[in-house]
Amino acid sequence: MKIIDNIYNQPKRLQKILSTEAVIAKDLIALVEGQNIKKIYFTGSGTSYHASTLISMYFNRYTKLDTEAIIPDNFTNYLKPSPYFSPQETLLIGISQSGTSTTTLEAIQQAKKRNFHTVAISEETNSKIAQEADLVIYLNTGNEVIPVETRGYTSTIMLGLLLAWRIGLAQKKLTSEKYQEMISKTKEELTILPDTLTCTEKFYQRHKNELVTMKKGAISGYGYNYATALEAYLKMYETFHAPLSVHEFGELLHGYEMAFDADQYVFLIISNGPEKSLANKYLHFLDQITKHLFVITDQDIQFDNKAHVLRIPSLNFAELSPINLIMPFQIIASRNCEAIGYNVDKYPLAVESFAHF
Repeated sequence: MKIIDNIYNQPKRLQKILSTEAVIAKDLIALVEGQNIKKIYFTGSGTSYHASTLISMYFNRYTKLDTEAIIPDNFTNYLKPSPYFSPQETLLIGISQSGTSTTTLEAIQQAKKRNFHTVAISEETNSKIAQEADLVIYLNTGNEVIPVETRGYTSTIMLGLLLAWRIGLAQKKLTSEKYQEMISKTKEELTILPDTLTCTEKFYQRHKNELVTMKKGAISGYGYNYATALEAYLKMYETFHAPLSVHEFGELLHGYEMAFDADQYVFLIISNGPEKSLANKYLHFLDQITKHLFVITDQDIQFDNKAHVLRIPSLNFAELSPINLIMPFQIIASRNCEAIGYNVDKYPLAVESFAHF
């Protein structure tokens, strides 16, 4: 299986995860309620960390829990636990698709030393991380054997959102009627994702000659889609190898622009949120520096400059927009590598990384 196969399999896989919504959070709810959990840390590395930042936002919105995302090493070596929550009220959820992340395992071990409760989310339920944690939740992304994770990212987001909704329902922060409405609408929304893939393929073919010659770039997003920018940066950098930087929208022009020149490629992710009203202002400024401007958007906005605009179908739930808006970057990364003959289906280095055990 190739990376492009995993990308195209995502809508089907997400529907499969959604079909488990009735039971997916049963054990986690029992832990949260039985142990009176009030504080949750989410941790993971790379793609899993990017997903963690989103899942933490979902939990803060839909549950009564205080949650935050933290890089594993920061949790293990530098965290000063909040004085407002006892260790018995605190939970660490470590995310590792492969179940082999060294730093995530160390974070779970450190959490246990602090007498925190621990949960592992992993595709490999018999992995060392899963065995170390008090509870393991099956990621259900399927066997994604390629080192570049695509399906794993969107699967983790979907799983995290469902966990937040189910806990919110159990805590009566969500009514049963509201929960069922969101599940029903999500099922419908996921059927739109193949159209996003189709739109992106057409866009890529129109701009292939420009995209394949990118030497350096910057990606910017905001709100839920700052995580999209983080993940897009990783996908395009680890595959196409062109140096990129990633920025929250408001931070993009706070000094970083001084490094931009006519060779700079800039990708703006324009999603729903107050920041979208500034899109044209940003484009007018950037147009004076470079003509390599790309807008990836699910919004019905008119852009009054010559930026290359990929307008994908809009989903009603803002929480689902990161799934929708990451797919164009996955396609671009994959197709660019195909165009230059670079094989992303195998680990490219001759040395073995110690990031996984």
